[in-house]
Amino acid sequence: MEEVERDTRISCRYLQALENENFGLLPAPVYARGFLRTYARYLGLEPASLLPLFPVGYVEEPVLQPWPKVATPRTWPSSGLLAGGVVGVLILIVVLLYSLGGQGESSPALFGLQTATPETAAVLSEVEAPVIEPTVTETVASPVEVPPGTMPDLRAQTLADAAATLRDMGLSYLVVQVSSSEMPEGHIVRQNLEPGSDIDPTKVVTLEVSRGP
Repeated sequence: MEEVERDTRISCRYLQALENENFGLLPAPVYARGFLRTYARYLGLEPASLLPLFPVGYVEEPVLQPWPKVATPRTWPSSGLLAGGVVGVLILIVVLLYSLGGQGESSPALFGLQTATPETAAVLSEVEAPVIEPTVTETVASPVEVPPGTMPDLRAQTLADAAATLRDMGLSYLVVQVSSSEMPEGHIVRQNLEPGSDIDPTKVVTLEVSRGP
């Protein structure tokens, strides 16, 4: 026992208690279990097979539960949130402008497209293309007479007169200003529908108006 005590560093008194199964002399269960493991290994025995037979302070080995998996919260970059907010505001503004524009019957169309209403014709004639009467030296071609129900010849007419004619016919028109040295400013240079062609209310008449050389 003295040799075992020297090798295992366990008091001889406790070694005797283990041999004699006098478990009441052993210290607290935690130390007693440690003594039993050390002494069993020293003797070449398996400690796991002896621990269940140990009656004093035997407690099941605690089972450690695995750590819970914590998902990394998904974060969005501040720049991406700002860009998304700006795009959303722009879309909302476009929708509001479209809805407000659709409520006004006299609202002018985009890119100079006008409907044949007295209000739009008056605005177009007063703002976009002022009427300039030809001087004595200028020669203005007379419009060609065309049968009823066909497209009239609007060339060489003033924009106000051409707009009034299209308004009376219930047609829409698009005004495009072009440079021309042959036609006075504010007069029709060309039209996309040839004179004498059949009138189609679904088509838009394009009027090229001279803005001078």
